[in-house]
Amino acid sequence: MNKRVVIITSAGLVIGFAEALIYYNMGKQRKGKEFNYEIPVGKELGKTLAAVAITSILTAALSSGIEKLMVEKPIPVNT
Repeated sequence: MNKRVVIITSAGLVIGFAEALIYYNMGKQRKGKEFNYEIPVGKELGKTLAAVAITSILTAALSSGIEKLMVEKPIPVNT
């Protein structure tokens, strides 16, 4: 497997999960209450991890495809 794809997917998983937790907690926040931080459990955690994993894999695939296009067919630069 391509090392870059693994790196991009891994970074996407870490950053994406952190982002998902922020949004999850923002959605749970009640107006006028002190901010509480929690990690979803059970099915909610599974759905969150699945969404993050899918988007991370898609990001890695898209990045890899764009990189291949740029290496194989460089964009001409007018000088």
